[in-house]
Amino acid sequence: MPTCKALLAKGAAAALLCLAQLNGFSQTAPQAPAAPTAPTAPASQGGLQSVQPITSGAPGVSMPSMPWISAPVTGSSFYTPGKRWTSQNENSSQQKQNQESQGKKSAASADLENSLLDGGVSDFSNLTAQDLVQLAQRGSISSVSSLLGYSSFNRSASSSGAADNQILLKKILSELEEIKKAQGSSLTAAATGTKPSALPPKILRFAVNANDILSNCVQVYFSDLESDGSFLLTGDARCFFENQSLTETFYLLFKASGTQNSKTVYTVTPSLSQSKECPTPLSKFCASQTLTASRVGNLVTLKAMQEGLVGDLLLDIGNVR
Repeated sequence: MPTCKALLAKGAAAALLCLAQLNGFSQTAPQAPAAPTAPTAPASQGGLQSVQPITSGAPGVSMPSMPWISAPVTGSSFYTPGKRWTSQNENSSQQKQNQESQGKKSAASADLENSLLDGGVSDFSNLTAQDLVQLAQRGSISSVSSLLGYSSFNRSASSSGAADNQILLKKILSELEEIKKAQGSSLTAAATGTKPSALPPKILRFAVNANDILSNCVQVYFSDLESDGSFLLTGDARCFFENQSLTETFYLLFKASGTQNSKTVYTVTPSLSQSKECPTPLSKFCASQTLTASRVGNLVTLKAMQEGLVGDLLLDIGNVR
């Protein structure tokens, strides 16, 4: 009997111990994890947006935020490497300056044309064929269009009036005189007693009223031919008139004006400078405003038969530069 009691007592004690352990486990059981917080929409302020951190279930952990910057606007034109960007105000200012500069050039050109038309600028006594030969040898001049600009010369050459041709010739001579001035005193004095080169281009015959002008020539200059065949001929001549020694320089602008019977036709505009004004044969020749010439191959022929004037000029321009 005592043995049974003892066993019952041990069983009761074991049951109480198990119950106590079960009660302690239920008090320390872990809690269920909290659900993650949903991210909030980014707020926009002045083109700069920030992203709110996204929190997770783990305490103290957050995602880094990245800023967002809008692209800058610098103008309406695309960027060109190596070119400084200018604002619209700067562009407008530059355009205004260019327009003012072009306006001044146009006004200066108009003033020059008016003065040439009025005869105010007609003394080219300091511009000789010898000067032009030396300038050409230095590469300072070549063709007529190189003096005025190709487009400008073509616009002037499209006119056929005698007054327009005179203005064109005087423009050319004015430009040549400016180039000579720019060269300064480096140009040597004209040589005396020298004949024109025997090689083309050259004057084959030049007579005015039975006077041999070619024999009086000491220097001749031919400009390069233009694409239409136009060119400038300049010559220095020495002569005696009424027991006086004179120096004359003639300028002949041969401007192509079309074709006729398979020949190139030229309108010839003359001008003359003299060391002393005298009615020489050359002065009578250069006073004419109705001179024409024609070209066949390398030969250019000018025949003038007018009241008080009989002129004969033959050129070989075969090897003109």
